[in-house]
Amino acid sequence: MKRIALLLVFVVLLVGNHVGLTGVRDARPPEARLGFYPPAPVIKALTADQYQFTSQLISLQCLFYFGTLVELRSQAPDWWRIYRAVYTSTRLDPYNMDAYYFAQAVLTWETGMTQQAIELLEHGFAHRTWDWYLPFYISFDYAFFLKDYEKAGMYLAKAAELKPEVEWYATLAARYFYEGGSTALALAYLEEMIPAARNEAIKKRLVTRAEAFEKVLQIEEAIAEYKERFQTNPEDLGRLVRAGLLERIPHDPYGGEFYLDEQGRVRTTSKLVPVEKIHGSHKN
Repeated sequence: MKRIALLLVFVVLLVGNHVGLTGVRDARPPEARLGFYPPAPVIKALTADQYQFTSQLISLQCLFYFGTLVELRSQAPDWWRIYRAVYTSTRLDPYNMDAYYFAQAVLTWETGMTQQAIELLEHGFAHRTWDWYLPFYISFDYAFFLKDYEKAGMYLAKAAELKPEVEWYATLAARYFYEGGSTALALAYLEEMIPAARNEAIKKRLVTRAEAFEKVLQIEEAIAEYKERFQTNPEDLGRLVRAGLLERIPHDPYGGEFYLDEQGRVRTTSKLVPVEKIHGSHKN
């Protein structure tokens, strides 16, 4: 009887403390909710055989933290804090695919932390040797962001070995990435990424990114036709409209305006990131 009474007291105290701590956590500003984590070996020693569960919890916290700040649009997330959290998560459980997907979907595009994302993905591929997604992501990062086509081809060849039914992987790996193919590759890559997105904030970003690249590709195709027809480069995008190759200059879904740079490449004033006014900034 005493044991039952003690157990009931313990449960009441546990529930009471949990409710109180939850209230304290929820009262904190969103940017403080991710927190800091001790090194993975310390967490692993403290959590014993629950380290995989802890790894998933850290990944979920990253998602909630990112998603909350994206929705609020009040300030930019602390990217280095996110990176350190994802790093800890992958060192706790190197098979945690959610952590790798988050790193690829967010760290490369949103922050320019491409090298850090690649290191996380390479760590994952060293363990998830059967997973074609990881070498596919690494290949894209090396090619699109770092312009290292040799390493891009090497990793895409590995993806092709693991997923032979996708023929263009092998084809692209063999003659990797002829100059000017970046936009088409980006679209193909995003078409693989979007269906796998389980977080709405990330999925929304990926869909917008794909829409932007569709517009860029539309302009690039019009430029190619202009060159073929007139044997010269267009001076600006207005020439493509006047030549009837574009009905109008496409709208940048990020809120910027497309233009041609000095090398004749398609650029946008948004730099393919959301043009949003941060509350409290841009004040005179």
